Amino acid sequence: MEEKKEVPLGHLAPDCAFLMIMNVFETAYCRLYQFFLNRIAMPFLRFPKREVFQGNSSLLDVPLFLKKKGIEKPFIFVSKSVSKTPHYQRFVSLLMENGFPLTEFKRIRENPETPLIEKAAEEAREKGADALIAIGGGSIIDTAKAVGAMLANPKKGLLKMRGLLKVRKRFPMLLAIPTTAGSGSEATIASVVTDPSKKDKFAINSPKLLPQVVVLDDELLRSLPPRIIANTGMDALTHALEAYLGHALTKESKEAALESILLIHASLLPFYRNPNDDVARENMLKASYLAGISFTHSYVGYVHALAHSLGGEYDIPHGYANAVILPHVLRKYGKKASKKLSYLVEILNLDGQKKETAFIEYIEKLKEELGIPKTFGSIIQEKDLHYLSWHASKEANPLYPVPKEMNRKELEKILKELSL
Repeated sequence: MEEKKEVPLGHLAPDCAFLMIMNVFETAYCRLYQFFLNRIAMPFLRFPKREVFQGNSSLLDVPLFLKKKGIEKPFIFVSKSVSKTPHYQRFVSLLMENGFPLTEFKRIRENPETPLIEKAAEEAREKGADALIAIGGGSIIDTAKAVGAMLANPKKGLLKMRGLLKVRKRFPMLLAIPTTAGSGSEATIASVVTDPSKKDKFAINSPKLLPQVVVLDDELLRSLPPRIIANTGMDALTHALEAYLGHALTKESKEAALESILLIHASLLPFYRNPNDDVARENMLKASYLAGISFTHSYVGYVHALAHSLGGEYDIPHGYANAVILPHVLRKYGKKASKKLSYLVEILNLDGQKKETAFIEYIEKLKEELGIPKTFGSIIQEKDLHYLSWHASKEANPLYPVPKEMNRKELEKILKELSL
């Protein structure tokens, strides 16, 4: 018999006449929680300043920077594919010319898992690493962040760091160098990891995870395959959109989100069609960084909660999951998001008979041009719907300041749509 995941009884949504009343209380609780977090607690959080190097070939400035900072033993997280590129090889040559030992960790996979992160932390500790350098996509940067948290907080395991503000100390030097235009992890306080024993994908959120140095070198994106460009580009768009639509929007996060959306609108398809388009490639890397800034200050929403749930259960790549889910959630927000979506229709000069739906139609058309399907189809198993919706609800409520609160039943309906 197939295993059926159990949901804790305390989280079962009631199927009774009191459901509407409970929804009212749940919504009020979520809004109250978000008010205290975003209006009272968040202003007192200190987000460390970071140095940003940007421009073509800015990666090659890193060895001299490390030398000036007195770093002796950098520990590099990099994928096997990136490590073979000529640009990375030039970086390695400069490292060695400046007297640095070459220590690389290349065993990182998409949706990084806790045992691998623990192994990487053990190796970094044995090598006496005094700087962590992450050169890769979101999975690699998230791995380096989690490793940094373990090295700085050796008495605390990863599972005890999950959630908000559980990381107390910061690793002294973390450099994030993205090779995709999507995750925005170089700009965020989050590391998303998976516990394979429970198929549980969770986030560690703390300002202590924010990289001290960010390097935006679009030359590293030149060899990206179209599939990765599509998935990561839609990931960045989802970050900016969810931050923009939420109730925790600040002046800074609004400006970053809107600029990101404008850049993605102008550059994602050109970059997808031609990775050698220098302007589109640079714009997408900037858009991803800006989207990371926006959701660091204003959070995400149900798209991410559902994507994490599906990613943990079925190992679906995060950007791809976000892309498939996005229009389904936007439609469920309905009138609660229509004013902000109508504004996007205006500034992007989109066609459409109804402003309220024109942006969603634009997203669906964009996905089609990028070769991204409308649903996941048979990947989602009906036997898992109850657990998946519970997991997404548990992540999102009450933390995410979404335009419209949804309970487990409503999230389960979205998952059913996504399984068709």
